[in-house]
Amino acid sequence: MLKKNTTKKTAVIEDKGRISSQRALHIAADLSWNYGEDVVVYDVREKTPYVSYYIVASASNDRRLRALVATGKEALYNNYKEVDHTEGRNDSNWILIDAHDIVLQIFTKEERKRVDFDSLYADVPHKLVKAEEEPVYKKRKKPESVGGEY
Repeated sequence: MLKKNTTKKTAVIEDKGRISSQRALHIAADLSWNYGEDVVVYDVREKTPYVSYYIVASASNDRRLRALVATGKEALYNNYKEVDHTEGRNDSNWILIDAHDIVLQIFTKEERKRVDFDSLYADVPHKLVKAEEEPVYKKRKKPESVGGEY
């Protein structure tokens, strides 16, 4: 079933089931706004006891992949999610960012096709998210710098 949500700043292109986490949707919108392609939020709570949501995004090239990793970490921080660890090296085509219940999987387009991650979770509730405008939501404030001014 295809839907277009016109009341919010994020258009939901594909809607299969319900994604109840606004934080996961905000993170996906940030990735989409920052040139992430085919950004999908998968609700995997029924599939695994360790992760609630996978957010999967593609990058057009290696440089864009690195930028999406930085965007993903900042979006997690802004949505009160602490990064537990990151897997993948600078020369990897697939980076995983683990924030406990939300895991970001960021691929190059070629690697995403090769791994075929999306077919593993085609039967779970998911949304394909495309940000039409810059996402606006309440963000966590950055901590004050330590040490004072000089």
